[in-house]
Parts: sequence; C-alpha cells; structure tokens
Amino acid sequence: MRKLIETQPNPEAEEQDDLASRTDARGARKRSEAAWADFVKTLITISERQLLRLELGEELLQVVQDARKVTSPNAKSRALRLVRKEMRELDLDELRQRLEDLSHPSARRAPSALDTWRERLLVGGESAIDAFVLEHPSADRQRLRSLLRNAKKTDAPAQKKSALALTQALREALSEG
Repeated sequence: MRKLIETQPNPEAEEQDDLASRTDARGARKRSEAAWADFVKTLITISERQLLRLELGEELLQVVQDARKVTSPNAKSRALRLVRKEMRELDLDELRQRLEDLSHPSARRAPSALDTWRERLLVGGESAIDAFVLEHPSADRQRLRSLLRNAKKTDAPAQKKSALALTQALREALSEG
C-alpha cells in the first residue's frame, strides 16, 4: 500500500512559524528603536563642543540643534523622533564608539600586557599556554587550560564568568612574574 505524500503545506505549522518570526522581528525592531532613542537623548544632552566634534553632517547637526531648543514635552518627543529618522542611515555602534572616545579620551590607551596575553591565549590555545608558562613559570598551567576551555563555551553567563576568572588568573601571574 502506498502512502500519500502531502503536497499542500500545513497552514497551521506555517502560521506558527510566521508568528514566531514576526514576534522575534517585532522584538528586535523595538530593541533597536529603544537603543536609538537612548542615543538620541544622549545627543541632545551632550555639550555643543562634543556634538560638533562628532562630525554628524550638516543636516543632522541642524536637526539635533533644533531639537535641543524645544521645551514642550510633546514637541520634544516629535523632535527626538525626527532626529532618529535622520540618523537611521548611520551606524549606531560606530556613533556610540565615537561619543565614548570623546567622553573618555584616556580610554583609548594601548592594550596592556594583560589584554595582549588574554587575546593571545583565547586565539592560540595550547601553544599560547606553553608560551605564557615559559615566560611566567609561577602560572598554573592546569588552571589556565581549564579557564580557557570554559571561556570558549557558548553559554554566555558561564563564558563571561570564565573570562573574568581568566583575566584575574593572568593578572596574578603577571604580577608575580
């Protein structure tokens, strides 16, 4: 006896997939809009000097300066939406980084030995551990190996905790050696 192959898609299964993807898309869109809204509020509150140093572009700069002048809450909200609309073509992460560089210029320091070793260990694996232990004999090879293994896990909370523990272990080894 032959089994019939279903040629028409199951509308219930499709509908569930569509709902999940629409919900995910809506959530992502809301998070993105909230991030832009927070950044625009920051732009409105920074000093004129910092605003000019961000090099936003003439039109966008004018819109931001106009929004700063508005005092009525409803009009302010419309002005902030207009600024967000003007900024949609820009890269939010790049703008945040530029603002951070302007706000904290000392943070743009050269990477320390700790940062260099952490990156080298995360990328290099066993050979990097050997090189580190060769330079810093007081370092615990077994512990470093375990911390590296945990820092490379995909579980975000455990990964963050392990990365912090790795940084601490490297700091201790560098201070002893």
